[in-house]
Amino acid sequence: MKTRRRWPTVLGAALPLVCSALVAAPSAQAAPARAAALVDITCTGNETSTYSPPLTNTPQPTTVQSSENYSCTSLLTGVSSGTSTTTISGSYSCVISLQPFSATSTYHWNTGQSSTAEYDVTLVRAANNTTVVTAVGTVTAGLGQGAVFTNVIVKPALNLTACASGGLAQLTGPATLTLLL
Repeated sequence: MKTRRRWPTVLGAALPLVCSALVAAPSAQAAPARAAALVDITCTGNETSTYSPPLTNTPQPTTVQSSENYSCTSLLTGVSSGTSTTTISGSYSCVISLQPFSATSTYHWNTGQSSTAEYDVTLVRAANNTTVVTAVGTVTAGLGQGAVFTNVIVKPALNLTACASGGLAQLTGPATLTLLL
């Protein structure tokens, strides 16, 4: 019986000491967050993808250059516009693969600063045959390092006549971009 009574007494005495030590000690993760500058960049604009050679119905080695142009708002950073150009290569066709992939892009802001983001991309085909491209990741360098990066682009329905004949050379769609920390 005495052993049973001692454990609650020992735990009761030690618990406030352990809890106060945990509250008083700063966490290792909290320090970098306090050191990082806050960002609140929200942008709307468009994304244009250029395909070389143009997309056809048959997969072929293709270079895709995506150019993004944005008008932005930010109370904390002074960012009012931004651009990005990203180039990827692979085997592509008008039969769009909905497989997820990862990428890296650098955004250049009107303030002279830049933000590099690493992100995962998912694609969803909508009922109207548009494709919604969603990129979610983290700013890994530059303005807003550590911020959550989100980019949503709506690709219009493909011109099937162009895909079957000379090929589809370009697609442009609306885009939104946010960096929040």
